[in-house]
Amino acid sequence: MVNVNSISQEEKSKIAKKLEEKNALKPCPRCGQSSFVLADGYVNEFLQSGFGGIVFGGPTVPSVVVVCNNCGFMSQHALGPLGLLPKQGV
Repeated sequence: MVNVNSISQEEKSKIAKKLEEKNALKPCPRCGQSSFVLADGYVNEFLQSGFGGIVFGGPTVPSVVVVCNNCGFMSQHALGPLGLLPKQGV
């Protein structure tokens, strides 16, 4: 069965290429290993105007998560600076 929420291999290759172009090639900051994998989905972090509670909806930061294959350390990379956000309709 195919996970309909997963990122396609073509999309993962495009993301990996963009990370390489941006020189995001350093080893894991926790364990020093250099083997990573992209998480199989996107993350949308909600932006909040304060600390008074959680508000769902509104602006987000769409991201991908890179996971160290050795220790599991996760780092997020925003899609906007990578030029990977979908084009908005006019």
